[in-house]
Amino acid sequence: MKIAYALSCAALVIAAPASQAATFVMEKNNTTFSIDGNGGAIEGQQLYLWNTNTSNVNQQWIQISHGDGYYSYKKQDTNLCWDGGSGGTNGQPVTLEICDAGNYDQHWEKIKVLSGTEIYRFQKRNASGYSIDGNGGAAQRQSIYLWSSSDSNVNQQWDLTRTDDNSDSSNNNAGNALSINTAFDDGSGHGSYPATNVIDGNTDFASRWAGSGSPVNLTVQLNETTDISSVGVAWGRGDSRAYTFEIYARPGTSGSWTKVYDDVSSGTTADIEVFDIDDIAAQQIRIKTFSNTANTTWTNITEVEVYGGGSVTPPTTNPTLDPSAPPSDNFDLSRWYLSIQTDDNGDGKADSIKEDELNASFEDSRFFYTANDGGMTFKSEIDGYKTSTNTSYTRSELREMLRAGDTSIDTSGVNENNWVFSSAPSAAQNAAGGVDGNMKATVAVNHVTSTGDSGQVGRVIIGQIHASSDEPVRLYYRLLPGHDKGSIYFAHEPGNGNAEQWYEMIGSRSSSASEPSDGIALNEVFSYEIDVQGDTLTVKILREGKATVTETVDMSNSGYDVADEYMYFKAGVYNQNNTGDGDDYVQATFYALEVTHD
Repeated sequence: MKIAYALSCAALVIAAPASQAATFVMEKNNTTFSIDGNGGAIEGQQLYLWNTNTSNVNQQWIQISHGDGYYSYKKQDTNLCWDGGSGGTNGQPVTLEICDAGNYDQHWEKIKVLSGTEIYRFQKRNASGYSIDGNGGAAQRQSIYLWSSSDSNVNQQWDLTRTDDNSDSSNNNAGNALSINTAFDDGSGHGSYPATNVIDGNTDFASRWAGSGSPVNLTVQLNETTDISSVGVAWGRGDSRAYTFEIYARPGTSGSWTKVYDDVSSGTTADIEVFDIDDIAAQQIRIKTFSNTANTTWTNITEVEVYGGGSVTPPTTNPTLDPSAPPSDNFDLSRWYLSIQTDDNGDGKADSIKEDELNASFEDSRFFYTANDGGMTFKSEIDGYKTSTNTSYTRSELREMLRAGDTSIDTSGVNENNWVFSSAPSAAQNAAGGVDGNMKATVAVNHVTSTGDSGQVGRVIIGQIHASSDEPVRLYYRLLPGHDKGSIYFAHEPGNGNAEQWYEMIGSRSSSASEPSDGIALNEVFSYEIDVQGDTLTVKILREGKATVTETVDMSNSGYDVADEYMYFKAGVYNQNNTGDGDDYVQATFYALEVTHD
């Protein structure tokens, strides 16, 4: 069902990842003074304290999320954001500067300092030892600057009051305003009214995009592929004419478009109207306009916003999981086999527990068993048998088997046991057991290695797509010694010899990385999704109450769309440390595991 509704431009003047264009007044804790940006829009203006007034636009700050818990704060009705300057020293001024999503001097980590309240500290992203400080006491025009970070310092504690909540309650469907990187048209635009006007935070008719013809296409591009749920459009003279239009979206910056909405604007407002589109992961969003009720050849749009990237409910754990049952009673393992680091058959290699045996109540008390909460636990020690002489590491890992126990079908090859990309030749698609693929898992990493080489310690692969020889994706969790929270990242290994690509989703894969503020702790349940549609790979990390983290990879130059390439999913633990103590180990417990193919 399509839903359209209007938002006032007073509540929506930015486009960027946070909460329903969430707007806040920040009051210094235990005072009646708030962060103020002075009147108008003055570059270089230092922030100061002023008597709190939630109706004062100089104290209203629009929150713009950049992911991983980092935000920018933009002064209402301007294009100026908090800027902490280069580096960080005590007393360094915090000023207003032109908003720049790529400038880390304008990125602030929002850290709750008092539980059960909306009191936060704002720590500079690229100078984590320094936070926004309001100085001792409180007085009008008292300067705001950087000072050494401290949760206990009351001068760094800010009590947030949300002001946009006073708008119509139906606006809550807008979701999170996402950061728009650029805007462009199809060549139909007027030279004096370029496409970039729709992302300047100004809904005045003089600051519009104008395109002539039917249809005309206006495209906005996000910084990265992100889950989107709605699009906001301020139509030029939209209070006196209605526009007939469609909205399209696509992941990345190339490939086919998907239509996600079509309708007619209300014709009753020149403010932003929000259209509830079909949910989609996209980087580019296109507004295709055909006509208007004024019967002019011109389409005028003053502002565009894109919403999404907010909390997405991850797959939930199954309440019917039985702690007393073997894994196959709680999970459908009929289309998997298990690699486990035992060698019960004496061939010098890790055992392979094929589909029928695995699905007939197989358990191993050391490496594959049901946890006390009913989850399916995988464990892998550093010392143990490996799957082949070419493998460097041990594993306890499932391998997808579409043949479901039919041993007349070979394990390898383009056949009914494996799947292919929809970009592969039609003969390969017809021969394969599936086309394209999606795997969703809910998991908690329970333990990682803490001994061994610094380049290997703490690493484990928890999900993969494996091809005939290479891996289109290997999803890693890593927790460094001394850290409480770990990182998530993945590798894309092309099948044609091109260089391997790395994508950091939460935190860093570096062996010397600082602890990610929004990282994932041991035993913390989260979900991941790995999806392939044609040559597009999408990886998502989902956590309850937090923004979905999404990365998309264009695999059109990766060599997997050929006749002899085949794919299969893998899930479990693949230990990425072979240098530590022999009994050091990795362990993860899965609570949901679902695979689908076309």
